[in-house]
Order: sequence, then C-alpha cells, then structure tokens
Amino acid sequence: MQLRITWKYVAAFIALHFIMGELHEQAHISTGYFICGCYGPRDFNVWSTCEQCANPAWAFLATLAGPLFSCSLMWLGASWFSRSLNENKRMIGFSLLFANLPFARIFTALVGGGDEKVVVQALLGDTGNSLSSKIIAASVVLLVCLPPILMVGKKILNRHRWGIVAGFSIIPLLYAMLYQRLFLNWLLQKKVLPEVHIAGTPDIILYHFGIMLIILVFFRQGLIELKKNTR
Repeated sequence: MQLRITWKYVAAFIALHFIMGELHEQAHISTGYFICGCYGPRDFNVWSTCEQCANPAWAFLATLAGPLFSCSLMWLGASWFSRSLNENKRMIGFSLLFANLPFARIFTALVGGGDEKVVVQALLGDTGNSLSSKIIAASVVLLVCLPPILMVGKKILNRHRWGIVAGFSIIPLLYAMLYQRLFLNWLLQKKVLPEVHIAGTPDIILYHFGIMLIILVFFRQGLIELKKNTR
C-alpha cells in the first residue's frame, strides 16, 4: 500500500492529534481525581494533582495513566495498519499511531523528561532525579514506542517511506509546540475562557476540543482517502 497525503487528510489528522492529546490529559487528571478526590490545576499540556490529595502516595498512577492510554492506542494503530485486511481500518491505524506522538515520547525520555521518568522515580523512591531513573525510563519508552513505528514503516510501499515516517514523527511535535504549548497556553494565561465547569478543565480547552471534534467529523473521509492500492 502506498500513501497519498491530501489536504483533507492533513486537516483530519491534525484534529485527531489534538483530540488524542486532550484525551491523554484527561486520562491523567481523571485518574488523579479518583485517587485524590479533587482536581488540580492544568493547562493545555501540563497538569498536577490537587494540594489536598487524599492519597498522595498513589498519585504517580495518575502520571502513569497518560502513557498507558497513548501507548495502547499506538500499538492498536500499528496492529491495524500492519495486520488488518480492511484498508480503511489500516489507514485509521496509521493515523492513530502517529496522532499519539510516539516520537515525542521517545525524544522527551531521551532528554531526561516525560511521564515515564516520574513513574520510575516514584517506583524506585528516587527523590534526586538520578541518572539511573532517566536511563530506565528512556529504555522503557524505546521498547514500547519504537517497535510500532518500525512495524508501520516496513509496511509502507512509498519510495521515501522512512521520510514519511520521519515527517509524521517530527512535524506534529513542532506545530503542537508552537500552536498548543505557546499560543493556546498564552491565551489561557491571558484569561481567555479560564473558568472551570467540567472535569477540572478550563472552558477554552473544552471549546478547543469541541472544535477539533467538528473538524475531524467534517473531514473524516480524508483519513481513509489517504490510501492508494498498488498491485
């Protein structure tokens, strides 16, 4: 199967990426709520448990919930693309893998950050941000996130398949940093729809999530029009 990128696909993929990102954050904060009994502060990409957490010793499970959610969908997407006989399902699998940013998880772990490092530190009782915790976390992330990328890359028939893999790995990381982490968080800091009414989440984040859902529904056909059969 060869891949053919269309503008409709790009619109649908970007929307799916931001939807997956918010669901990742909801996995964090919802788990934190069940553990702590309250919501902590958050923005578009940073969250924390509340100061009055009822079970602070178990708060690391809220950190773990996000990677578990995203990595499960990465593997599901890679499995669909690599093994399914349904071409539409394969293309959705391709999008699902890269919309959950496997390379971003790898890159963040390799530079010594990420949710996985926090979980490893909690399990090891590491309060000093030791090198061993960083190495263990990076190794785990590589073992979990690199194989699905390779699985999908090997099944792409385009001439520059690894260039496609690199593009879908890196470009979403770049535009998310500029648009989400800088621009949208700037709006939130400027008190644009900062009120919290649902799930411990500022209204601007919920409105943005709704807009992304509308875009995804409107351009959903683009996710499966990406394919082109070759024989």
